Amino acid sequence: MPETLRVLTLNCWGIPYFSSDIPARFEAIGTELCTGRYDVVSLQEVWSQDVYEKMVSQVQDVLPYHHYFYRYWDLCHFSVLHSGWHGSGVCIFSKHPIVGAYQYRFTLNGFPHKPHHPDWYGGKLAGLCQIRHPGAEINVYATHTHTEYNHENDKDKAHRVSQAFELSQFIRYTGQSADVNILAGDLNNQPFELGLKIIQANSGMEDAWLTAEHKNADDSGLTWNLDDNVYTCYPDYPPCRYDYVLYKGSARCRMKCVHCETTMHKVPGKPHNYSDHEGVLAHLELEKVSGQRQVQSAGPDQSERDAALRHAVHVLEERISSSASSRLFYTSIILISLLLMLLSNWLHLHHLLTSLTHLLLGLLIGWSFWMGVVVMEMERRGCLATKAGMEVLLNASPKKNV
Repeated sequence: MPETLRVLTLNCWGIPYFSSDIPARFEAIGTELCTGRYDVVSLQEVWSQDVYEKMVSQVQDVLPYHHYFYRYWDLCHFSVLHSGWHGSGVCIFSKHPIVGAYQYRFTLNGFPHKPHHPDWYGGKLAGLCQIRHPGAEINVYATHTHTEYNHENDKDKAHRVSQAFELSQFIRYTGQSADVNILAGDLNNQPFELGLKIIQANSGMEDAWLTAEHKNADDSGLTWNLDDNVYTCYPDYPPCRYDYVLYKGSARCRMKCVHCETTMHKVPGKPHNYSDHEGVLAHLELEKVSGQRQVQSAGPDQSERDAALRHAVHVLEERISSSASSRLFYTSIILISLLLMLLSNWLHLHHLLTSLTHLLLGLLIGWSFWMGVVVMEMERRGCLATKAGMEVLLNASPKKNV
């Protein structure tokens, strides 16, 4: 008999810069999780470990197994959420035992000179929990990838594409021994964008929203920037579908999505929403296949994957060229600053003014050296590494000469 698995993903929007009702919202989220409607829950932006531990206590009776993925730091939230310093914001709750866990930090995570884009300071990652379900061994992946800050001019596209490829590779190589692989999280990619195409085409995972046998007729599937969400504050952006449950069975376990819906809109009895994102709930059905009935599971679509990877290689090559220009810019800043230092000595200015000038120019030289030699070189090497991995797949593809 088929087994059911109800998977929920929700970006909790736990950043306190814009929302003062975080404790009430997280308590409401915990109350909803206690209803018993969910078997596996992936949460993102639970920045405070204190909040996470409160939720652990709150849902212990229905979701007794849990795991929190730690990043190296979350400097951008340190001043307002002290425990955010050592939190990742990504966690998994499960009705069934978690028997293994692992996390992978993406190579490229934005830029440090953009503190208003906190991806670099947060260090985005993909987390894996191995769950022992009565009907299957399940790998559940949770992630929150790099944000798209500008739909019209996405200067972070190479980083977002790189993360998508690394995520798909992480799933491919860690998911081979599992009966079922499930990815649940805020992927910050719309269905038509290159990042999502890479994730699906390279991992072979299916979109629960698109493959569901049943959906509510009035449910758009959109999860962010909706008009009826009180936290919507980007009127120039269209509503987007950023949150997904993706899944893949195996030769040992057939899998299908019976029903998929957006959920957790307004908090009951309150004027505000649970989050600026809507939750996504997928009702999945698993059926173990006996040895004699086993069939080869479908792999990724080679043509679609190759087309996406070729496009991605082009994006990365453009970024590699751009990073070379950036290194030249920072080198010019260093040389100009050194000349200004010499000029200030030649002009015999007041010693206080000379000292202040040298201090400011020294800081500028240090910053430019760090950006040009360290940050830009790390980006260049990260792009080269991702590009090389893509080219290996393209060169080995049976569709190479088609």
